[in-house]
Amino acid sequence: MASFFNRLFGCTCLILNNLCLFEGKLMDNYDKNGLTSKPVAHIQALIDSLLPLTLFPVRKGKPGQSFQFLLQDKRMCFLLVRGECVIKRNSDSLILHAMIAPGITGLSNFTPAPAHLKVQATTAIEYIYLSLDEFYRHVDDHDLWKAVAYSLMHVNSRFNEYMKSTTAIPNYELICNLLTALSEESFETRATVSAVQYILDRTSLSRSGVMKTLAALNAGGYIVIKRGLLIKMNKLPEKF
Repeated sequence: MASFFNRLFGCTCLILNNLCLFEGKLMDNYDKNGLTSKPVAHIQALIDSLLPLTLFPVRKGKPGQSFQFLLQDKRMCFLLVRGECVIKRNSDSLILHAMIAPGITGLSNFTPAPAHLKVQATTAIEYIYLSLDEFYRHVDDHDLWKAVAYSLMHVNSRFNEYMKSTTAIPNYELICNLLTALSEESFETRATVSAVQYILDRTSLSRSGVMKTLAALNAGGYIVIKRGLLIKMNKLPEKF
């Protein structure tokens, strides 16, 4: 396993070096918010490499079905072929991240206690679920470390953004960040999940406090909420 990570480290360093040498290409890897763009082609390449193998079949899952990051003392890797999922804490079902196919999770060591997290389907899905050791052996056998490196760079970028937008900030700023996130969700999510529930699912804030803030923003014309759903969001005040 040590040789696996040595190759991964070398590949990551090579990619970062190439990106720094070509500023134009570097900018192409970032979106309007300064985050690395989702490496769809690389994630899809990892999924496609597993599709012909009967050892790791594509399975179908139902909304609400869960998958643990630690199964029988083994770290697990989850590849989302089709559909949408969220990553939750087992203890309180707090949503930490949303994932839309193609997607992959379970590769990094950002989580020191993987047993505390799970993947949960929010729509009908198709997926591949295998141990992390099996996945890395497959990657090594098929020289797919470049795709893994790009996937990990994206995970690192999203993790940093999550920490910056949700940790050690005022409650009002946290609510604003999540309203912005909700406004950028798919139409299906915006049409079925209330603004209050979206925020409560992702924070430990009180329902009464969130509802009071949303009511004030709605009354001030900063947002438009109808039947609990976020219909429109204008520029939010910096302070509340």
